[in-house]
Formats: sequence, C-alpha cells, structure tokens
Amino acid sequence: MASQNRKRRRKRQKGDLLSLWGGLFQKRSRANDITHGTLFNAEPDEDTPDKERNLRTMLRELWVNTSIWRLLAAVHFILFIVILLVLTIRMWQPQELQDIEGYGDKVESVKLAHIIKKGIERGDTIVITEAQINRYLRDTCRLQQDGFFSIFSQGHGVALRLHNGYAEVVIDRILGAGTHQTTSVFVTIRQEVQDGKPTLRAELHGGEPILGSIPRGGTVGRIPIPQRHIIILQPALESLRDTYPDIRDAILNNGYCPEFEDGRIILRPFTSN
Repeated sequence: MASQNRKRRRKRQKGDLLSLWGGLFQKRSRANDITHGTLFNAEPDEDTPDKERNLRTMLRELWVNTSIWRLLAAVHFILFIVILLVLTIRMWQPQELQDIEGYGDKVESVKLAHIIKKGIERGDTIVITEAQINRYLRDTCRLQQDGFFSIFSQGHGVALRLHNGYAEVVIDRILGAGTHQTTSVFVTIRQEVQDGKPTLRAELHGGEPILGSIPRGGTVGRIPIPQRHIIILQPALESLRDTYPDIRDAILNNGYCPEFEDGRIILRPFTSN
C-alpha cells in the first residue's frame, strides 16, 4: 500500500510540474503575441473601434511604405515648385524705371542726330547725357511688338540706362490693362584696330557677374539672365540700332568710339597713338 501511495504522489507531482511548465510556456507565447501586436498591429483586438483601427492601419502602412529617399524626393520636388513660382513672379515684375533720367518726363528733346553729325564734322569729343538720349528716343522711336507676344502685349517705350563701362537698353512693354513688363540687354562696346583702321565690337554683357563667374547679359523682369541666353533679344537690339542709320554710320565711318560712364556717353575720335 505504501508503495502504491508513493507512486500516486510521484504521478501527481509530475503532473503538477508538467502543468506548471505548460502554463509558463503558454504565458510566454501570449506575451510574444501581445508584443507583436503592439508593434505591428497584425491582429487588432475585436473590441477596438473601427475608426481607431483604420487610423492605426493607415499609420502603419505610411510608416512601412515611406523611406528616407522618398522623403528627400518629396522635399526636393516641393523646393523646385517654390523656386519656379518665385522666378515666374519676379520674371513678370517690371524693374524700376524712375531712376532713368529723361524717361517719362515732359521736357522737350534736342536734335541729337544733328548735334552728333556736326560734332563729328569738327572732330570734337561729344558728350551726350542720359536724359538727352531718352528724350530723343521718346520722341523718335516707336516700339512695335511682333510675333506671338503681340497678341497680349504692346510696346510702350525704350530707355537707356548708362553705367560705368556699359549701357543697359531697357524695353518697356504693356500687358493687358496697363501692366508693365520689362526686358533689358547690357551692351559693352570695344574699339579694335584692323589694318590701321578702327572698328567697333559690341558684346552683350556688363555689370556684376551672376553667381560670381557667369557673365550677366541682361534681365527679364527682375531676374538676371546670363549672356549666353540673352542672345534671344539681339534682334530687338539690332532693330533699334538700324532705326537710326545716320547716327550709326556717322560714328562708324569716322572712327568714333562710344565710352559709357554713369549718366552720359562720351564719343571720342580715333587717334593712332
């Protein structure tokens, strides 16, 4: 009897140990399930409201599907759109023209072509002010817009702003109901001597370079344009030059060289020294 009782106690103790071991194992598996569900929400509880469950699902998918490269791509795209918007706005903003002497005032112009031809005949050094040039352009030059842009724009005027070493030719247009838009070309003129005769060479650049090294060729609105791109405005510049053939020929045929200074042009005769 004693041996049978000992056998029963051993079986009971063994069963209790297995039961305890199984309980510990089951609890650990449950803990793992809870941890897994907390991180990834793989099996949401049935008691969780539908809206909260959908929000968790959406956030989980957003976290899983979003990478640092996609985030950087999105940031770069947004920056590109912002920069493009700013450039477009500044492109259509006209530059200030109030500082150009003689442009827009009501002072009577002088006979500039006559003054230049008479001074060249005498061999004089001729000084012409910025105001005199712009008043003469106002009374003698009529700007006409051709091509596709003539549908919604018309020419308003041409002005010349004079700097040390270069001149800025400004074309002023009107878009729609009185909205102005400006483009400008920077012109530097150099005198060269070939076979003992002086010639003039015009280069489309001037002023401070863009970003430290790119030659500045002009502006569209308030945006500086590199020299290699401003060439699209060269036909308009040539058309303006050909509007005054008598002044052009008198300067070229007699070896005069225009020198640009702030607010004036100095026409100097050629000397062989």
